Amino acid sequence: MVVVMAKQNILSEKEQGEEIISSVGMIVTLISFAMLFATLMMGFAMFRFSAPVWPPAGMTKPSLIIPSLSTLLIFLSSLCYFWYEKNIANKKGLDLTIFLGLGFMVVQAVFWHTLSSQGIYVSSGIFPSIIYAFTWIHAAHIVVALSLLLWLRFSGATVKVKQAQLRVASVGKFWHFLGIVWFIMFLTIFVL
Repeated sequence: MVVVMAKQNILSEKEQGEEIISSVGMIVTLISFAMLFATLMMGFAMFRFSAPVWPPAGMTKPSLIIPSLSTLLIFLSSLCYFWYEKNIANKKGLDLTIFLGLGFMVVQAVFWHTLSSQGIYVSSGIFPSIIYAFTWIHAAHIVVALSLLLWLRFSGATVKVKQAQLRVASVGKFWHFLGIVWFIMFLTIFVL
């Protein structure tokens, strides 16, 4: 009886250690991504506030329609993920999150196509290169996050409930972080 209880305590301590490592690992990852984003934003702010006119001469601000649709999709996907986090046994929230995340990527591709069809390329100047850089880097992170969401979707059967909750929480931190980053980008690059 004592041996069984000792094994249960060891497993419990092991799970607690995994929880701490998982949580700290995701926090460190998010801090590094936040630093990358902050660096890009500082570069953008320096350019933006030193420019005599905004947008720069010869450039027009992109229409808000497509970036607004992207914002709506990523916001709704975060809501769906919150729903999933409340009840991880119900995969509908996760499925909707993945679907909306893929929709976000499709809308981003439409946005890039729209820019190029207007003759706006990375080589067209600093303003377009900033837009492309921010959206490409963000899209790369969305692809990673979508891969993690798919991993959650298809790895659940072999995982204990506690491990599943840890995974869902860690991936959720990343997904919600990307939503917050997009919202800041939307406001600073497209709206202001």
